[in-house]
Amino acid sequence: MFPLDEQDMEIVAPEGWARLDRVVLMAVDLLGPVADAILPKGVAAKILAILKPAEALARRLLYLLAPTITLPPATPAPRSVSPAKAGASSSSVPAPTARDPGLRRDSRKILFRLTEAPTRGPKPTGPRIRYLDGPPAPPKPPARPSAPPTAAKLRDRLIALSMVLGDPDHHAKRLARMLARRAAKGSPRPVPFNFAYVPRLARHGLEEDIRDVLQFTNDAAHYKAHAPPG
Repeated sequence: MFPLDEQDMEIVAPEGWARLDRVVLMAVDLLGPVADAILPKGVAAKILAILKPAEALARRLLYLLAPTITLPPATPAPRSVSPAKAGASSSSVPAPTARDPGLRRDSRKILFRLTEAPTRGPKPTGPRIRYLDGPPAPPKPPARPSAPPTAAKLRDRLIALSMVLGDPDHHAKRLARMLARRAAKGSPRPVPFNFAYVPRLARHGLEEDIRDVLQFTNDAAHYKAHAPPG
């Protein structure tokens, strides 16, 4: 089945993007119009149940589209120039403006997250030693109640995913540059995806069409990440 060629991607990618577009519309409908409103109980969980696998699908589609980028070797700065007097780099990224649709209220840009958390190690088994000498430690104080969830963070994640849908080529190149930097540094996770435990893929309530396309793209992305050279 793998590797996918360009003709395969012409079929797989549009189908995946179409499903993502539908998921975004579903999540927006659940979220409601007021970003700072306190969400009713259970609404955040329902949104995350479809948003997390949608984000995972978007990352894998971007990875399959991402070109191969080789970073040039780093050139050290001349010793005669003081870093404090060197001025701004010509490659510095301009600060976002208030007109930027991806601008947060704290002046930071909303960016789609390209990485996933690694798999946690197995839980320890067998008896646990609570203490060796002396009396046991006093019980921990009860945790402070968490603040009621609002729609702000979920709205930002939906905006970020919508921006990926609007310009996938841009974000595929962004991912390619990130992967090139990780490879240059010899990162133990050159492709920072959780292929073994895809976010929410095993959830029973996940729609079958989303599950199928996510499983397929995960398998294809895993092959691309671990395929033998040549």
